[in-house]
Amino acid sequence: MNIDDVLDSRSKEMSELFSAIRIGSNKIYNYKKLRKPTLLGEAFFTNKEVCKLLGLGLRTLQDYRERGHLAYYKIEGKVLYKLSDVLQMLENNYFDVWKRKQL
Repeated sequence: MNIDDVLDSRSKEMSELFSAIRIGSNKIYNYKKLRKPTLLGEAFFTNKEVCKLLGLGLRTLQDYRERGHLAYYKIEGKVLYKLSDVLQMLENNYFDVWKRKQL
């Protein structure tokens, strides 16, 4: 083993290693932040979480509920949405522009 085989914190290899560790750490942090506890395999979201997920305002989300576009649970004033219901609403309102252009 010679002196060139020793790595220090300024070497290219160590910089790449530290970068990979940072990227992996960020991915784990984001996964943990987005992961929701489930009840019988179903994730539940609050008004605020659904608004953030869909990029909506609270009033628009309330309008979706009132018009029957989105199923929800209401327990003593607390409103919860199943993730599967949010996805179903999106699927029900999907318009495939490519199929329309072919007709």
